[in-house]
Amino acid sequence: MQQKVKLKFSSVITLLLVTIVICTCLALAAWQWQRAQDKAHLLAQQEKQLNFAAEQVLALPASQNNGLLTTINGRFLPSFIWFLDNQTLNGQVGFDVLALFALNGFTQKKVLVNLGFIRPISERQIPNIELPEQQVSLQVVIKSKDIAGFTLAPEPSMDPIQPQLLQYIDIDFLSMRTDEQIFPLVAYQHGSSPIIATPHYTHVVMPPQKHKAYALQWLLIAMAAALVAYFAIKKGEHE
Repeated sequence: MQQKVKLKFSSVITLLLVTIVICTCLALAAWQWQRAQDKAHLLAQQEKQLNFAAEQVLALPASQNNGLLTTINGRFLPSFIWFLDNQTLNGQVGFDVLALFALNGFTQKKVLVNLGFIRPISERQIPNIELPEQQVSLQVVIKSKDIAGFTLAPEPSMDPIQPQLLQYIDIDFLSMRTDEQIFPLVAYQHGSSPIIATPHYTHVVMPPQKHKAYALQWLLIAMAAALVAYFAIKKGEHE
C-alpha cells in the first residue's frame, strides 16, 4: 500500500514537471512562430522602401528603417567629430569615429555617421583627423534601435581633457552640445571605400525561416517530453 502511494505521488510530480516543460516549450514555439511572421512582414515592408530617397528612409520610424541600406549625399560638418571609446577590431582596441553629416538639400536635421574603427595614438589618446571638405557620397546601414548599446557609464562624455571621447552614443546629448537637430539613429558607413577609418559594422537579422526552425525545434522537444513522461508513468503503473 505504502509503495503504491509512493508510486502515485511520484507520478503526480513527474506529470507536474512535464506539464511545466511542455507548456514552456509550446510558449517558446508560439513566440518563435510569431517572430517569424513579424519578421516576414517587416522584410516585405522594407522591400517596398528600397527605392525611397535617403531623406525618406531616415525619417521612417525605428521599426521600419532599422537595418536598411541607403546612400547619403552631402558634406561633413568639420567642427563636430567624436570618438566612441572601447571599440575592437581584429583584436585591437581603439575608437569608432563619429561625425555629423549635412544632407544635400535637407537642412532640418543632420545625420550622425559612424565612419568605422581607428587606432589610438597611444593608450586612450584620440588621434587628430581631418574630415573631407568636399561633397561625398556614402553607402550606409541605418541603426535606429539600441543606439547606446550596453554601458555602465553614467554620462556619454566623462573625460574633461578629451571631451570628444564618448562612452556611448546619446543623440539628445550630441544635439544639445552642437545645437543641431539630429536624426534619432546612427548611419554606419558600409562598403569597401573607407574615408578615414575602417568600417566594420554588420547588421545581423535572423531570417523568418530560422525563427520557424526554432519554433519546430521547441515543438518537437515538447512532444518528446510528453512521450517520455507517458512511458515513464506507464512503466510505474506496471511495477
